[in-house]
Amino acid sequence: MTQAVAAAANDVLSLLQKISRIGGEPADILAKAGVPYTLRDLESGKVTRVAHRHLVAVYRECILTIGWHSSRLDRKPQMHPDEFRLMCHCLITSRTFGEMIERQSMFFRTRQERISTVTLQTEGSTAHVLVDTLRRRKNFSAFLSDLAGMSAFCRLYGWLLGTGEHIFRVGLAHGSAYANEAVSDFFAGELSFDHPVNRISFPAYLLEMPLVRTPVDLEALLVDFPFDFLSAAPDTIALPDRIRTLYLIGLSRDGRIATLGELARQTGHSISTLRRRLEEEGTSIRQLKEEARRNLAIEALKNSRRTIDEIALRTGFKDTNSFRIAFTRWTGVPPSTFRRQAANGSA
Repeated sequence: MTQAVAAAANDVLSLLQKISRIGGEPADILAKAGVPYTLRDLESGKVTRVAHRHLVAVYRECILTIGWHSSRLDRKPQMHPDEFRLMCHCLITSRTFGEMIERQSMFFRTRQERISTVTLQTEGSTAHVLVDTLRRRKNFSAFLSDLAGMSAFCRLYGWLLGTGEHIFRVGLAHGSAYANEAVSDFFAGELSFDHPVNRISFPAYLLEMPLVRTPVDLEALLVDFPFDFLSAAPDTIALPDRIRTLYLIGLSRDGRIATLGELARQTGHSISTLRRRLEEEGTSIRQLKEEARRNLAIEALKNSRRTIDEIALRTGFKDTNSFRIAFTRWTGVPPSTFRRQAANGSA
């Protein structure tokens, strides 16, 4: 999700200044984060760049401080980081984005102490995830808490789909007076105000898109996420990689090759645009389909006990002979020979 990059000390100071406005103590936050410098070091210019690991630690303490102040004023519980991690693990095995939203809604419904409600609403070609944080009071700490929460959801959604967060728009249930606030410390996207409830809007076709990340990917993500915002680089999957992944998902689940129309719908392109974009990337649907089949077959021959016949069906071939011919063309050897070589460590 992120690259281990440093940030300017001014970015950290800006963040700490916002925390001080809600009653937080910047010096305490730095101490709790365990960073090797003080507030005076930042203000004096002695520290000009902040390492990624220190930035993540400071941001985490700031988010926890915001949540604590907002929850105290509203007399309601806040979401603990471990609960966020648990939610992510509940979502990662969803087949589609729409199913993932349903699971997220269920996660919040089954929590004993209600902290939020999540519901899905579709209006024509646009869908909205409505996130009611059940706040009675609207103040600066509640605004920052909601903003950080919506940002984390958008980043998670974009990561799961491989689209990046730019495709999602956030509307907040806070007044437009906050529009003049510097919000770049918590959110980087299209933001609007004065909505009845917090919402994340996006094209409805995304609901049918499959998730392109794995539980192993999630473990790596959650090392720093969502406390890596200030150092997070845009995280998108290139179109050829997304197509290749969609093929692999379909083949792995039911041995089915997605049609060109399905791929176009799942990536939000017309068929002609999809072909043109791939051509600009120096590849084609045919080439990506071949690569997905080849990679899946190689993995199965190396690491599974499936028969050659079973692997042929799993990789989308109608018969074993066609699979043998294709595999020999890909690797120079028949699948049975490749499996023996892999077992001997020579493949």
